[in-house]
Amino acid sequence: MMKSAYHLRCRIITFCMVMVIFITLPFASYGQKDQTSTSKKKNRTEQQKPESSSPTDTITMEQVVVTATRTDSRLFDTPVRINTITSSTLATLPSLSVDDALRYTSGLNVNRSFGILSTKATVTMRGLSAKEQGRVLVLLDGIPLNKSDGGTVDWNMIDMSDLQRIEVTKGAGSAIYGGSAMGGIINIISNVPVEKFKMKASLEYGSFNTMGARVSASGSTQLSKKDNRFYWGVNSLFRKSDGYITQSEIDRKENPYIIKSNMQEAGINIRTGISLHKKHTLEASIKYYNDRRGTGEKVYQPEGNTTDHDSYGITLNYKGKLDDLSVRSSLYLLNEDYKKVNEYRKDDYTWYNVLSTRSDMGWLNSLTIPFRNHNFTTGVDMKLGSVDGEDVYLTSTDVVYNRGKIFTFSAFVQDEWTLTEKLRILAGLRYDNATFYDGAFYIFEPSSETDFMFSYQVPEMPVKHWSAFSPRLSMQYKFTENTRLYAMVSRGFRPSELEYLCRSGRIKGGFKIASPSLEPEYLTNYETGIDLLPFKNFSLALSAYYSKGKNFQYYVSNGQTIDMGFGERPIFIRDNITNVNIIGAETELQYTITGGILFTASYAWAHSKIVNYTVVMPTDTVNLDGMFFTDVPEHIATAGIRMINRFINGSVNIRYTGAMYINDQNTYDEILGSDMYPAYTTTDIKIWKELGKFRVSLGVQNLFDVKFYDSKYAVGPGRFILGGIEYNI
Repeated sequence: MMKSAYHLRCRIITFCMVMVIFITLPFASYGQKDQTSTSKKKNRTEQQKPESSSPTDTITMEQVVVTATRTDSRLFDTPVRINTITSSTLATLPSLSVDDALRYTSGLNVNRSFGILSTKATVTMRGLSAKEQGRVLVLLDGIPLNKSDGGTVDWNMIDMSDLQRIEVTKGAGSAIYGGSAMGGIINIISNVPVEKFKMKASLEYGSFNTMGARVSASGSTQLSKKDNRFYWGVNSLFRKSDGYITQSEIDRKENPYIIKSNMQEAGINIRTGISLHKKHTLEASIKYYNDRRGTGEKVYQPEGNTTDHDSYGITLNYKGKLDDLSVRSSLYLLNEDYKKVNEYRKDDYTWYNVLSTRSDMGWLNSLTIPFRNHNFTTGVDMKLGSVDGEDVYLTSTDVVYNRGKIFTFSAFVQDEWTLTEKLRILAGLRYDNATFYDGAFYIFEPSSETDFMFSYQVPEMPVKHWSAFSPRLSMQYKFTENTRLYAMVSRGFRPSELEYLCRSGRIKGGFKIASPSLEPEYLTNYETGIDLLPFKNFSLALSAYYSKGKNFQYYVSNGQTIDMGFGERPIFIRDNITNVNIIGAETELQYTITGGILFTASYAWAHSKIVNYTVVMPTDTVNLDGMFFTDVPEHIATAGIRMINRFINGSVNIRYTGAMYINDQNTYDEILGSDMYPAYTTTDIKIWKELGKFRVSLGVQNLFDVKFYDSKYAVGPGRFILGGIEYNI
């Protein structure tokens, strides 16, 4: 019944999308008689035209950014470290997803083990572990994508074909964004249509019989002589791949049920907006995404073990000016129906499906008031996250339920204070109050498959409240228009997530139990940096930071074991057991050589250690004090060169990822035969050519076919080649 209701909902959403397309298309030609002369239209179009493909447009301090302050600010007037990736830069990378494109941003740690076949990916920064996304906030046009259930982001559902830019703000940003922004913020910003009509279609084909197609259309129409404008856009995506066998040779010999891990995905994004008198903009969007990714094992089920995400999002945004006041308000809903098929055969056959509905909705509001040399911003945010999940066993009677909700109310205030033309101060404070309620974990009709967890049921979990203040103070001094020094201190926090609060179940190496009393974790960041633009074609940026974390959350043994049907295994619990120290530095440079050739390079160093470890149980023999974080490379270096000319365009990008510890205890791993993942270097290239309305491209990731592995000794895809052709109307 649940499944049929879900399919009905999907049909309704699809029907609504089709109706929106038919409703909006007539507006593409409405109001043309009221347009001004051809020359004026041309001038206006030139002013609003997206960034060109010239490499020099990446070296600019005049660019306006919004993420760091939730206001429109010049990049060089914002006293924090911000990296921007423009649309022209994105077009030069052989990237298959947005997180893939972030690999060449200084200091970002991207974890996507199996390329486009990966069921999930994480992007972290500033020495935080790539095992979890929840410590770095990800936004799409200002709307948070991190789920309240686990803090994860489905990077696969973000269409990168029509992006204006990506803004990466480093260091704790909780002063204006609250939880999940303790390590930084990534804001992915879409293009706003400015041309009367634009359409493009593309086809791609590559390694592992990977094929895909994209179609997008957009338009902008002036509705009257008073600068009233209507715009719309539709983007669609389809992609599939036969995949490859990710498991190691040892696993292949021991498991006769291993098959290729494959994938198939499709999505559509519809966006409409109206701008009135250049002062008020109201915009609505609908997104739908569906995928199925195989995890490489099949016993009896038609597709074997798979993960499936059926997601949709609805947003309504308002941006306006009332005299000197600037107002922003956003309503959003993000819903994901997650399904995972698990089947395996050991002594007998077991088959169960994980069905989980994860929902996040919120209302974000900010008001900016200029007063003399101050720019005050204040606002109120509200967010409700929920999870309703069940493990349904098809080979027995068991149904394992978990559910929970978390509501957060937040208020913040910020002052951008310009003391002189050279000296600028940014100060902010945010208060967050979160409530966890309606939590439960219980089993219906348990059998031998699940009776081992019967004693860990909590049908009614207690209501839990948390609150936190997150301050930030930063200042900068501009020696010249192109040289500045900044310093910042900020505090970030992350509240507990529903995955840890209300779900017990199997995890790698044992069994985890829900921890509804889990407290938030905190991170205080001290940072300084300098930016230099000594001459027009060269820029250099240096940053150094020290972060001190408190009450960090880890899975640790509670000193007990449990028999899950195949021998005794340890029991783990998520707890606030440790403090951490992170020291790091980053440097990056860009240099336009001559004739449309751009050279970039970056280096990041991070030293992340656990300190003041608290043992949960006296019987626990594990002591993590002095251990390094897992999945954090101490060294990351990149270099790239990009050439734009009238004959052919190309780019080469090289990334070095340093060695990383495999486990929390920094001990020898029998699977990998080491205590660390080895360092590796990858080289990516892309060449493309404009042929009239056609654009032909060829991209190669990991040109030299370097093999790297995860903790289960599963191997990455190695060299991946993708060719594409695009037609623009």
